Amino acid sequence: MSFPSCSSYLNNPTTPTKKISQFSHQPNRKTRDKDMINTISSLFFILVLAFRPHKILAQDDQDLGSMMSDHNLVLGEELIAKVCDHAIYKNLCSSSLQSVPESKDADLYELTTIALKLAAENATEIKNHVDKLLNSSYSDPYSRRDLADCSENYQDAMDRIEDSLQALETKGYNDINTWVTAAMADAESCEEGFRDHPDHKSPLTGKNAVFNQLCSTALTITNLLAVGI
Repeated sequence: MSFPSCSSYLNNPTTPTKKISQFSHQPNRKTRDKDMINTISSLFFILVLAFRPHKILAQDDQDLGSMMSDHNLVLGEELIAKVCDHAIYKNLCSSSLQSVPESKDADLYELTTIALKLAAENATEIKNHVDKLLNSSYSDPYSRRDLADCSENYQDAMDRIEDSLQALETKGYNDINTWVTAAMADAESCEEGFRDHPDHKSPLTGKNAVFNQLCSTALTITNLLAVGI
């Protein structure tokens, strides 16, 4: 904070010369006290600005901790309803999670595990189905080649979901996102192979769609776990 210099008073024609001389050589007590109060006020204001961001961050941390504590009290069907409200495929999210008996008392971490295992089991079922088709009546070379590719795709998807379950144990949420997304790409690659041959309809369209929806649900719950809804 700056104050007017003595010269500014000298340049003011309305100011008495005698008072100017007194001000320039002998500041009165009131002026000194006012200057000191202004200086202290300025320093206090600077200190408030310096420490306020830390107080805000601390409050945010408290709010987040309180939020996570509240959600830890929510289990089972109530938590499933809350989680699936964030999902793209809400009905499938609810029905698939509720189909597992352990979900009735599950917390968010356990629901994430259940969702990933559901996706893994589905991938295994599709892989087994594809292998059966390869050993049955499909004699068309294009269809057999596409099915063979799908078998490899779903083997890779199974591996990626297994990697995700292991990453969950160490809270590797970014890794889970990467691997589950890769598993979804495997299913899409399987379907894409049949699209390249329009005369050969994919026998896996519905199964591929369900697998992708289960993976989407697993990603939703993983992301909620990561941010601590």
